[in-house]
Amino acid sequence: MIRIESLSKSFPDGDLFNNVNIFIKKGMRLGLVGPNGSGKTTLLRIMLGKDTPDSGSIQVDSSTSIGYLAQDIIVGSNHSILEEVLLAYPEVSQIQNKMLQLSELIAKEPENLNLVNELGEVQNRFEALEGWRLEDKAKKILSGLGFLDKQLKEPMDVLSGGWRMRVALASILLQEPDILFLDEPTNHLDLEATIWLESFLANWKGGLVMISHDRTFLDQSVNHILEIDIKKVTLYNGNYSKYKIDKALRLEQNRSAYKNQQKEIRETERFIERFRSKSTKSKQVQSRVKMLDKMDKIEAPFEDNNALNLVLPQPSRSPLNVASCRNLTKYFQDIQVFNEMNMMIERGNKIGLVGHNGAGKSTLLKMLAGVESVTKGAVRIGSGVDTAYYAQHQLDVLDKDDTIFGTIQKVSPGWGETQIRTYLGSFLFKSDEIEKLIKVLSGGEKARLAMARMLVEPSHLLLLDEPTNHLDMVSRNIVETALVQFSGSIVCISHDRHFLNNVTNHIIEVGNGSIQIYEGNYEYYEWKKSKDSNLLSPIKEKKESKGKADYEIRKKKRNRISWIKRRFKNIEDKLEEYRLIIKDVSNENDYKKLQKAVDIVNNLENEYLELMEEQEILIS
Repeated sequence: MIRIESLSKSFPDGDLFNNVNIFIKKGMRLGLVGPNGSGKTTLLRIMLGKDTPDSGSIQVDSSTSIGYLAQDIIVGSNHSILEEVLLAYPEVSQIQNKMLQLSELIAKEPENLNLVNELGEVQNRFEALEGWRLEDKAKKILSGLGFLDKQLKEPMDVLSGGWRMRVALASILLQEPDILFLDEPTNHLDLEATIWLESFLANWKGGLVMISHDRTFLDQSVNHILEIDIKKVTLYNGNYSKYKIDKALRLEQNRSAYKNQQKEIRETERFIERFRSKSTKSKQVQSRVKMLDKMDKIEAPFEDNNALNLVLPQPSRSPLNVASCRNLTKYFQDIQVFNEMNMMIERGNKIGLVGHNGAGKSTLLKMLAGVESVTKGAVRIGSGVDTAYYAQHQLDVLDKDDTIFGTIQKVSPGWGETQIRTYLGSFLFKSDEIEKLIKVLSGGEKARLAMARMLVEPSHLLLLDEPTNHLDMVSRNIVETALVQFSGSIVCISHDRHFLNNVTNHIIEVGNGSIQIYEGNYEYYEWKKSKDSNLLSPIKEKKESKGKADYEIRKKKRNRISWIKRRFKNIEDKLEEYRLIIKDVSNENDYKKLQKAVDIVNNLENEYLELMEEQEILIS
């Protein structure tokens, strides 16, 4: 469908990529990956004909239809949400009006065969465009992207930029073009909508070129990876996980080939140097000189030896109860979000909030942060507990006329220049980059800086709303690793399941005015939900092979055993803490305190025994 030949593109500060040769065939679903600034969006726009290359050509079959979702904010309109999506097929609306007009004329002239024949032709065209099914298809797509039926008649003007992007995406998907171009489609989606889109794209029969930094999403959605790295564009077969394996193998092969060639070059140069002055060896010397000149030199493999490690300022030891919600009720006008909900956040809890759109995840996070009021009940933050809140709108709070360095300097009193530079370096801001003004930064750079700014001061409780949005793979890995090592507590919302699996140890499902707690990461939450669902519904025939199913079961067992071991350590620490309270002679007259400690010890010991039994079953 699309052929790219000898393509090159450069900017004033250097080349982006050179001599790109790619043929995108029907059914290929490409994930376009690479560091921020490597040229992913530029290459995508060149394929679309929206940017021009310095050299080379792009050939697109004339019959190929294209759908494109950019990162640009979509403007509003007076159309309803459903009308806006149906505008993808203007001909259908025109034909509907034509059928209505012809029907009215035939009612006046029932014997006019010309009108009857014309109506038949128009109806055939309407059926060919699947006009009867179009509205239902549009509603199904909009539902998958998080819209409720009652919202579909609302005007586009009332929607935020993120929701307008969802409408634009629905319009593109409804058209079913031959090839889709999507630039970070999940940035404005919640987890539920991301999973729906992932499933939709996994069954997509057309072509796809998509930029995404969501590893799990790429794994499920694409069958090829197109990588831009060090000014080269390389096509890999398979999803993102296979690409990582293949790239490591290719790097190792390149490393070996480079070493072998360098050894050959050194030996040849020694021969030339040794026998250059001997006339009896002149032919052999000249032969080796020519051989070196003609040798196709293998480039030294690029290896990043400066592995970045973000070390967050760690908080002091917090009280056991970091924060809590007591009989929390929240209304927005007549809409009840929470009804006498109770929740406890303990020291060391790293919680991921999940739930359908509108369930109240962001509202709960905002109430914990103190930026949203409660209707009834209370949110209580533990004594001496410092909190930090990261929301996506914080990108706009940054002073556009300040520099990167100045932004951190203002919130880090006592830090020297070297310390600030080192800290910014761990967020991928290097050397002279730190003097850039905020107003010239990309969305990803602003997200990194906002995160860096928030994390300067040590906090016992981090409240994070989509912390990895706009971050590339490298930045996500750095932030993810730092949060895994963070000794405080976390409550976060994220549609990045890789992030949730690695960072969280509890998942809280929000919905129906309350919460459901799952003591494990997102993978455990999925397993538990699936297990509970299977108990309530008839057994369905599995689509995947038995081998794959067995592998998934073993994987979930391993994860659960690993979590149980971590929980044992947590319980042991708490048991020691409360046993010391019971043994402390200064508490011998405080009956309430002693009784509470005894009750907690009993509950912890019972949980420990239950987990031991579960572990034995899992291991056997």
